[in-house]
Amino acid sequence: MENIGKKIKKLRDSHNLSQDRFGKKIGLSGKTISAYETGRAVPPLKIINKISVAYNTQYVGMNIKTKNLVEEKLNTLEKEMLNLKNILSEDFII
Repeated sequence: MENIGKKIKKLRDSHNLSQDRFGKKIGLSGKTISAYETGRAVPPLKIINKISVAYNTQYVGMNIKTKNLVEEKLNTLEKEMLNLKNILSEDFII
């Protein structure tokens, strides 16, 4: 299975764009795109979504069912983190 960096590179190449021009469209530098493509950094879901919208594609190879599942799990995690913060703030001053 291709990793996200390879999928981003494939998408960028299909549009015949440099890393700088590809990144500029979504508010990132070419260095950041390079880091994603080489696996030195992993793009957050927010950036993957920006890429998908800007380049009118699925989540860089992620189908809708998987995208929805990921978003659902992220929402659950956010709720759990907020709950944990509330619990901790009751015991400690945060």
